[in-house]
Amino acid sequence: MCGRYSSYYTWREIWEFSGGLQLTVPAEDPQPAYNLAPTQPGWVLVGEGEGKARATQMRWGLIPAWARDAKIAYSTINARVETASSKPAFRSAWKSRRCLVPASGYYEWPGEGRQKQPYYIHATDSPVILFAGLWERWSPKDGEPIETYSIVTMDAAGDLARLHDRMPLMLPPDLHRDWIEGDGEQATAIAQAAPIPALTWHAVGKAVGNVRNQGPQLIEPVDALLPELLPEE
Repeated sequence: MCGRYSSYYTWREIWEFSGGLQLTVPAEDPQPAYNLAPTQPGWVLVGEGEGKARATQMRWGLIPAWARDAKIAYSTINARVETASSKPAFRSAWKSRRCLVPASGYYEWPGEGRQKQPYYIHATDSPVILFAGLWERWSPKDGEPIETYSIVTMDAAGDLARLHDRMPLMLPPDLHRDWIEGDGEQATAIAQAAPIPALTWHAVGKAVGNVRNQGPQLIEPVDALLPELLPEE
């Protein structure tokens, strides 16, 4: 799964990794977030057709249009690629509301009980990652519509499976436009064919477990309690 991630990128870095998308972004770079958690706002890229995409903030935790309240968002931060096209909470978004979720890296907590050790995972050869995402617009009975998103996940591959059995679906630049503009069948084909990016990871301090903690110190390496989970060289 992906339950926490970081975003300390610039819009130029996103554009350079976007595969040629014509991006509409704010004039200012986004504020760094080193510990982005569910229900918090995060940036996503939404397609506008003809190779165009717009950066907008949404709340993490997808709320389908039919939901009675927002509580479902706590169980929809991730959408399993194996079932997203058929699961009621995600199937409508899978057909026509897919997005890209920019990230600098993300966290996992392997281990048991007190031995759980957070690890920070990021791309080996790029300052950014773009997760495959789904988004929805939900209208509560009282109040303005809320736009929300979910990160698509898949079975962990390669050495990363030693950290966790799931991982975000990460898309290379040549698939970004097809993901946000194609239909549901194309999205399924993309998910099945997307290559696994080169990733690396290291142990980080347990302060990241508290959602109120922020700052670049959260991604600094520490001596690993589980050295066997470090990537092989």
